[in-house]
Amino acid sequence: MQRMTFKLYPVEVMEKHAEMLGNRVKKNFKALSKKFEKDNVTAFRLYNIDIPEVRAVVDWYAGHVILGEYVREQTDHDRYLELLSASVAAALEIPLENVHIRRRTTRPHEGDRYARLARTNETMEVAEGDLKFLVNLDDFLDVGLFTDHRVTRGIIRDLVKGKRFLNLFAYTGAFSVYAAKGEAKSVTTVDMSRRYIDWAKENMELNGLVGSCRQEWSSNEVRTFLEHASLAKNMWDVIFLDPPSFSTREGMEPFDVLYDHRSLVESTLAVLEKGGVLFFSTNHQRFEPDLDGLISATCTEVTSRTIPVDYKGKTPHRLFQIVKHK
Repeated sequence: MQRMTFKLYPVEVMEKHAEMLGNRVKKNFKALSKKFEKDNVTAFRLYNIDIPEVRAVVDWYAGHVILGEYVREQTDHDRYLELLSASVAAALEIPLENVHIRRRTTRPHEGDRYARLARTNETMEVAEGDLKFLVNLDDFLDVGLFTDHRVTRGIIRDLVKGKRFLNLFAYTGAFSVYAAKGEAKSVTTVDMSRRYIDWAKENMELNGLVGSCRQEWSSNEVRTFLEHASLAKNMWDVIFLDPPSFSTREGMEPFDVLYDHRSLVESTLAVLEKGGVLFFSTNHQRFEPDLDGLISATCTEVTSRTIPVDYKGKTPHRLFQIVKHK
């Protein structure tokens, strides 16, 4: 079957898209900025494909923005992003150099979505209430903080006082920081990337929380970590599990959240204390859960409770609360 091809948009269409984006971003910023200023939140989403013709996301990071365009044949030209960037900068009254560009694709086989983009190693601080986090706006596709889970992090913080918390596929450790601030008895952070573990430690230090509770860090592959933890009879009271949609690493079994999530959840339940809570999250847009009939556990989807106001009307993730029977 021959693939359909499209012509590049003419300049006047590109200019119209840029104008529409600028107007919408300005409107959204006005609506959101007062609330987030009051809450001391300096990282939030401003635009999420609100207009079907303009397939982009715009995220605010303390005076900088990430402009991520989902590239199509009609827009696969530097001029398109230049026009969008200039319009966003003007709408938000920020310097053009504060607009950081990402080219995204909805076809993962067309390039490595997780490749390093640059090596500036430059970070800046953003705030979520009384906590701070380091973000890198240029070197990676994702900057170091998933703002769609802002509400979920607050739920964890309120739940963990005096409890043992395990953060799996921890990325840069934002959930671990929230748990430490919530006076968890212990915080265990697991991510197979040493770079992200180091980043998570920096976030903990940035908030003055190093040593606030027992803290353990592991760069083991999560399934290996769980196997060893189960054999050692290590247990936790609250667990956050946020695996990638798909992962392949040399020498390791591939992981596909569509087909492998149940076995991963069952392995995680093996280290969850009776009466404990496991939060399982995925951002796969075609995810269908296979979580009925878990042995000695009850699963409830709580996604709707965890979508922040800046993601209203969207489903950036799905979240399942799984309680282990006493």
